[in-house]
Amino acid sequence: MKRLMQLPVTLRSGSVMAGVLASCLWLAGCAGAYGFAAAGDSTHPFRNPGLSMQAAMQAVAIGTSNRQDVMAALGPGTVVRFDSGYEVWVYRKNPLRSESANAEFVILFDPSGHVKKSRIRPAYDAKGG
Repeated sequence: MKRLMQLPVTLRSGSVMAGVLASCLWLAGCAGAYGFAAAGDSTHPFRNPGLSMQAAMQAVAIGTSNRQDVMAALGPGTVVRFDSGYEVWVYRKNPLRSESANAEFVILFDPSGHVKKSRIRPAYDAKGG
């Protein structure tokens, strides 16, 4: 009789585990930024889901609020740091998307960590209005 070559048990279970891991990674990719998670309504940009963009802007005082104050009031945002010491924090209505139709609140911090400027960029409709 011909004997078929059998893989050791550890190698066979390793290949099964690799298949399971690959399947899990594939499914996790579907639930990522452009998969199932982004299919629903927009997420809230601030720690407090009831906080509007206008209320957030009023909570930030130019010249007196610092990074810690803003973090406590609004929560984490998307941070862009510059070599000059300035920082920009951006809060988007739906942080998973970056279309122009997405409203955002932007805060500029000076090198000392205090708010220098802030603005709200409104959401624009897809027709350019």
